[in-house]
Amino acid sequence: MVFYYAATILDAWLAAIRALTSPRRALRSLRGAWRALPGDLMGRMIMRGCGIPAPSRIVDAGTVSAVLVEHPNVGRYFGLQLIPVQAQTLGRYVFSRGPIPDHTLEHEIEHIRQWERLGPLYLPLYFGSSAVALCRGRRPYWDNRFEVAARLRADRGPAARIDGGPS
Repeated sequence: MVFYYAATILDAWLAAIRALTSPRRALRSLRGAWRALPGDLMGRMIMRGCGIPAPSRIVDAGTVSAVLVEHPNVGRYFGLQLIPVQAQTLGRYVFSRGPIPDHTLEHEIEHIRQWERLGPLYLPLYFGSSAVALCRGRRPYWDNRFEVAARLRADRGPAARIDGGPS
């Protein structure tokens, strides 16, 4: 475990040095860090916390990659939430107790796009949108702008994607 963290720190250090030597690399590194913080880190922590050693599969949808964690142990995490969910996205990680239907996957892929655009601002803006809906006398989940956008994307039908298969 110590070696894992040491390797992670070393990788981050080397990426920082490479980023300083090339503006294009610096932009890619910055974009990757923006996307990963905190979504991908939270997703990875929850996956490990549920005792799941690796994701089920990786799905590519255009420029977006979804890391699917389809495992019964995800129920441990879902049990901590106030609302029943079929699937949930944290960064690029999509959690589900079992295989994710295509319509639901399209919905979750839109959430990945939102995470990529907003990075660490995603969660505060998401919960803020629910708070605004609640203050207006609307339903905090169904009238959340992020959920409305994800439902609209899913209703348009499946995007072209290549399934990466089991990882």
